[in-house]
Amino acid sequence: MNDLNDAKISDITNSEVIKRTLISLIIVASSKTSDDYAWAAVKKLLRELKAKYVFLKFIEIDDISVINYSIEDISISSEFDKIKPEQIGMAIQDLIDLLKKYLGTKAGYFFIEEFKKVLGEKYHDLIKKMGVDLRLIELQKELSGLEIKGYKIRESSSSNIAFVEKIK
Repeated sequence: MNDLNDAKISDITNSEVIKRTLISLIIVASSKTSDDYAWAAVKKLLRELKAKYVFLKFIEIDDISVINYSIEDISISSEFDKIKPEQIGMAIQDLIDLLKKYLGTKAGYFFIEEFKKVLGEKYHDLIKKMGVDLRLIELQKELSGLEIKGYKIRESSSSNIAFVEKIK
């Protein structure tokens, strides 16, 4: 990344990152379900995650009955910008994981790929700096698919190496 891009990235607030992340998740989820379901799911998951991440109280999504299905339906208090990016990253990671589980098979194999596309490279880089590893999420999905095909991951106790082996 060159200095020009770094300067642009550093000007983006936590509020802008979370807004872009939320709308990107909603867009991808909407393509798999309906607009109302996607918005309601994200709103519900944010409410559930408030117990773990108190700062999520600074995010408000308009009532589903009056939303315009746009980024303007998401309001974020300026207090959100005072939160450490790493904490926001953990909340984003949990939100993605929970949304994928909530959508179940509707999320599909390419959910993260679609999310990265909609999110855009600049915001993908930003959430990565916050600790959100989308490739790791993809890898976990791929590895969980191995079990369905009769394989499992066995970790070596003496090293950081893992092995794929046939389930007996």
